[in-house]
Amino acid sequence: MFENAVKNKINLSGNNKKSDFHIAFGISKTFTYPVGVLITSILENNKDIKISFHIFIDNKIDDKELSRFKELIKFYDTDIIIYEIDNSEFLNLDDKEFTVAAYYRFAIPYQLKDLTNQYLYIDADMVAIQDLKDYLNIDLKDNIAAVVDDFILDKKGNPILLDENKKYFNSGMMYIDLKKWVKYKVSEKCIEILREINKFPEKKLKYGYEFRCFDQDALNIVLKDKVKYIEPKYNFLTNISLKHNKNLQNVPTDTIFIHYHGFNKPWHEWCFHPLARYFRDYKEISPWKNEPWDKCPTKYRQMRLYAKFYIKNGNFIKAMYWIIRSILKKYKK
Repeated sequence: MFENAVKNKINLSGNNKKSDFHIAFGISKTFTYPVGVLITSILENNKDIKISFHIFIDNKIDDKELSRFKELIKFYDTDIIIYEIDNSEFLNLDDKEFTVAAYYRFAIPYQLKDLTNQYLYIDADMVAIQDLKDYLNIDLKDNIAAVVDDFILDKKGNPILLDENKKYFNSGMMYIDLKKWVKYKVSEKCIEILREINKFPEKKLKYGYEFRCFDQDALNIVLKDKVKYIEPKYNFLTNISLKHNKNLQNVPTDTIFIHYHGFNKPWHEWCFHPLARYFRDYKEISPWKNEPWDKCPTKYRQMRLYAKFYIKNGNFIKAMYWIIRSILKKYKK
């Protein structure tokens, strides 16, 4: 099923030295810029580790973006492999909030299974601020993956973890045992559940999930009692809208990845949360340093945030424009 999901493969290689670590992403074409900055942050913090990056993308990548990835390879001597995906494998799995690229994590294991025994899957809306050596010491034992609680933060910015009996992980970071994943047919079981839910929404009750994050809920169902929960530092979740964590100035000192998991992202012009600086600092040393900020919100929540951005800057006409746009977007049939 997933072995034939790739319609084109572009191998950008350094010196072909065997990799110590493999990292994979599933993105839409518009996310080549954020994932490029993320890769830059990883490479800056891991100059003594050979890393191969696997980018699964929903369309043909632009020549301009290819040249930027080649700059990273030349400077850091890394490997970047780009996989253009055939979306026919994921028909009827789209939902209102996420693109089809969210489901590429189900195809990735079948493309990497002959390259490595373990790999790291991460979402593209993240930035690395420490080295990744701790990952190399994770003992998965009989588990299929290592994951982090989908936690919230208290007023001091400390993670509030879930009760052991109510564990629910965030699928934006998974350190995966490839052989166990494939043997247990995790991808196939998740897709089967998602197709069932798409066709019969009332069957959500059977699983006990709302399926707001379709792929994440399915993974939590299939991998229940088959994952190892690791510390929040591996996937530090933070929402950087001013409604959430507005007073959070810093992340814990042991944080490896900051995950900007809300609808507000550090590359949005309307984002002025202090934690955006981590991403923006790495942008300045990346091949994407001259890339303009995103000025085109597509979701009504983002439009509301853009309105607040203009209110803060005293431009009330544009603020009213984006308020109206957000209302129309929210209630459009």
